[in-house]
Amino acid sequence: MRNSCKGLVEYIAGAYGRAAEIGIGHFPDVALALADRGVRIFATDIKPFLHDGLKVVVDDITQPNPSLYAGVHLIYALRPPLELVPYMVRLSKAVSADLIVKSLASEYPGGQLTGRGNTTFFLWNNP
Repeated sequence: MRNSCKGLVEYIAGAYGRAAEIGIGHFPDVALALADRGVRIFATDIKPFLHDGLKVVVDDITQPNPSLYAGVHLIYALRPPLELVPYMVRLSKAVSADLIVKSLASEYPGGQLTGRGNTTFFLWNNP
């Protein structure tokens, strides 16, 4: 796992019991590290990726199936395109889950820049 994500794994594992990663692609390291830390996790992508030890579901964040996320405490994404973040915000509100975006961009409107160790990410808290 990239050193820049260790703080994120620590934060999520300490705060959330159930999580979903949006847009897993070819990079399952964070999700697998969370599973190793006891987080109940699954991932989504618009393509059917296979990663040993991780459930990956085909879902499109622009037209998500909210029932997939029922009971999830956190939705997160690593380096998503800026134009997909509003869809993630909308989904997280709809299912009352917090949202974390570990970004490439320097700012996302409405998100609170948060840090843990050497990792920074944006956090939206949703009741």
